[in-house]
Amino acid sequence: MNRIGLISGYDEKRVRETLNLLLRDRKNEFRELADTIGIPKTSEDWEVIILKFCLDFEECFKIWSDEEEPDALKNTKCMTIMREIAKGKKNISEVFHTENVAYTICKEFHEIYKRAT
Repeated sequence: MNRIGLISGYDEKRVRETLNLLLRDRKNEFRELADTIGIPKTSEDWEVIILKFCLDFEECFKIWSDEEEPDALKNTKCMTIMREIAKGKKNISEVFHTENVAYTICKEFHEIYKRAT
């Protein structure tokens, strides 16, 4: 199954190239997020699922920082993302760390995607 299509609004070929470049430097962070949200690293295209999660987290951050207006569906999606991030954490620092990893991945994705041809 080709899960790249789950990342809407982007060219699939460029997304794949960008993801491959991003994985060279951020493979450990992808693995950490997979463990955090319970995505088996043996599943096909698990990295795409993690990237999609990071892009969804970025959308939530925009809502939380008043850059974007929420609706009921987006609010529910953001709460689900926060529950996945916070599940099993012992303190807020662990939650912040996971959020920072997700946010860093999405920002680097955008930067690399801009330069990919």
